[in-house]
Amino acid sequence: MKREELREKAKNLPLSPGVYLMMDKSGKVIYVGKAKALKNRVSQYFQDVDHGAKTEAMIQQVSDFDVIIVGGEFDALVLECALIKRHMPKYNILLKDDKGYPYIRLSQGEEYPRFSMVSKPSEDGARYFGPYGGRAETRSVIDALCKALKLPVCSRKFPRDIGRERPCLYYQIGNCDGWCRRGMSAEAYRSGISKAVLLLEGKPSQVERELQMEMEQAAEELRFECAAELRDRCQSIALLGKRQQLVAGGMADTDAVGLQQEGEKSAFAVLHYIGGELLDKDARLFSIPLEEDAASVISSVLHQYYASRGRIPRQVLLPCPLENLEDFMRMLTQQAGHPVHVAVPQRGEKAEQVRLAGENAAQRLQQAAGREERENRLLEALQKLLSLERLPKRIEAYDISNTGGADIVASMTVFTDGRPLKRDYRQFKIKDQTGQDDYQAMGEVLRRRLRRY
Repeated sequence: MKREELREKAKNLPLSPGVYLMMDKSGKVIYVGKAKALKNRVSQYFQDVDHGAKTEAMIQQVSDFDVIIVGGEFDALVLECALIKRHMPKYNILLKDDKGYPYIRLSQGEEYPRFSMVSKPSEDGARYFGPYGGRAETRSVIDALCKALKLPVCSRKFPRDIGRERPCLYYQIGNCDGWCRRGMSAEAYRSGISKAVLLLEGKPSQVERELQMEMEQAAEELRFECAAELRDRCQSIALLGKRQQLVAGGMADTDAVGLQQEGEKSAFAVLHYIGGELLDKDARLFSIPLEEDAASVISSVLHQYYASRGRIPRQVLLPCPLENLEDFMRMLTQQAGHPVHVAVPQRGEKAEQVRLAGENAAQRLQQAAGREERENRLLEALQKLLSLERLPKRIEAYDISNTGGADIVASMTVFTDGRPLKRDYRQFKIKDQTGQDDYQAMGEVLRRRLRRY
């Protein structure tokens, strides 16, 4: 449709709350928005006024639009979030997050159950905990649990490998009780697993009480080395309990949010507080495809952030008020399963927490700017070295590998703007060659690549 036709279509929309979807000529959704009154909001896009360069670029690509009428503003907010997640529109703010949110898996139905990390739960009868903030943090929790309770982290299988070999290094350095030794009790092993489960459920005090009782009993029986070891475990459990609350995110008291915008780049930071103590931060970079004010940016970013995180604190502190603050708070409460309070503090300790979050966002943006500057200098040096007319925005590198002239393959790595683009990496099987000839193999790969470019 032409702009005049889109304007006439928008005039026939009702003055009802809802969600609108902008589509390009191929029918792909390029923007999703919500409105209190669909007619007024959608009509604004096709009026002959200054929309700003970014918004005008989006409007020029709009070939059609569709709307979904809902019962109220809250329903529009929820539907908008769901549609953005489904369509991933080009002109909506989208957080890029490759790390995923993994789970801790505890196998069931075994004499010696084990912990492992998985990307998502399955219906296999195992028990799952999470989701957690990231793979590195999740692995650190598993390692800390096993170290504190002297559980195995090696690849040996029990009871198959009991007594087959001498205990591994983990036993030698005191990080494992050596469950591969003969005479170790399966009941004691499962007792350690039960304590680990209590920690994952956020009940460190119960584990500490049990270990305290065992320590006192060992002291009464004059088993002082055992009592000292249990004392050290109690101290480790106390630290691990707080760390587990942080990584899981479910027991966090407060998240303080900061935002920093500079040119084409933006950054936000979330400081995680537990019991009033700052324990971690999460800082992300993103771009803003359209002209948006700070309140709209924070609303869009936090919807996606908490939807993917899975765990929500009881209080969220923001640097500026949101237009739909009550609806946003209601949506977080429904998602969390407990009351969530959202506030914009003006003074005092909470305002200081938000200020610090803003400083962390600014620091993240500054780091990114420094990295981009270094990458641009490298690309400029490469351009000069190779006498190129323009900066090498995309670089493809190829390598041939074979096993004694057989099983010949080639690999292609890709860099864009000086950074690896792993989704474009490729591997080629050499088809038209026998024997070892790297030049001929390279020629075949490049011909196939350029033919399909």
